[in-house]
Amino acid sequence: MTSAGRPAPLRSLLFCPATEPRRLAKLPNLGADAVAVDLEDSVAESEKDAARAKAKEAVAGYGPVRTYVRVNDLSTGRTQGDIDGVTCAGLAGIVLPKVDDADMIRQADEWLTRAEEREGVAVGKTRVLVLLETGRGIHNAVPILSASPRVETAIFGFVDFMLDVGIDVIDHTPQAEELLYARSSVVIAARVAGTSPPLDGPFIDIGAPEAFEAQCRQARALGFRGKMLIHPSQVALSHTGFAPSAEEADAARRIVAAFAVAEQAGNAAVVVDGRLVDYPVVQRAQRIIEAAR
Repeated sequence: MTSAGRPAPLRSLLFCPATEPRRLAKLPNLGADAVAVDLEDSVAESEKDAARAKAKEAVAGYGPVRTYVRVNDLSTGRTQGDIDGVTCAGLAGIVLPKVDDADMIRQADEWLTRAEEREGVAVGKTRVLVLLETGRGIHNAVPILSASPRVETAIFGFVDFMLDVGIDVIDHTPQAEELLYARSSVVIAARVAGTSPPLDGPFIDIGAPEAFEAQCRQARALGFRGKMLIHPSQVALSHTGFAPSAEEADAARRIVAAFAVAEQAGNAAVVVDGRLVDYPVVQRAQRIIEAAR
């Protein structure tokens, strides 16, 4: 938890299907900041009802590991049953996919409250990670993320987003220029709504670690602080990609130290490494130092 009581931002959220017991058993020991047991896209339609009990069993056995369950979206008619089936004391929250408007959040909030009361869980404890993965979801991001105090932050689901808005390429371009507006919109909406920093969506080419780490650094530069992961090999790379480099941390320390000397002399601006430094620059440098720590 952060000092303000809000859950700490996630660098890595590692997903695993509820129907794969061997992978589920390994999931809490793979070093991710949090894990998510999946009932949605990775579970066959014929297995979805049975998967609820498997997900709840996994959550109950993970102990202190920060654990979420991705439920099915509201259009499937399965969301309430999923929430009823997995809510328990060990559940940190749900991942709610394909959220298009604030009413979807309010409906999920109502179902969670009923489930918490039934399970003897403190009302409001179960948080919501919002998957924004449609044009409507991006357009309505601020009211969506402001709809309930349960909302922890957003995840930008760009795979489904590309399908929804008609970006007809197999994968995004290396710099993902076609996603820049939507990604930046998610970051700004999270800031306006006062949630934790958002997570970027999954990188589906698990055989391209250098490209994955580059995308993490690109997402960090846009204001994301973590990533939705689909393979254990991506955990350490995500933590590296969302951390300041040694060079950034060193530069930030020089800025803070030089500004402290200048401020004592009555100056609120100083040149450090050829860069004009004033209060906003110092504040960013302090955040970089904290992130590096």
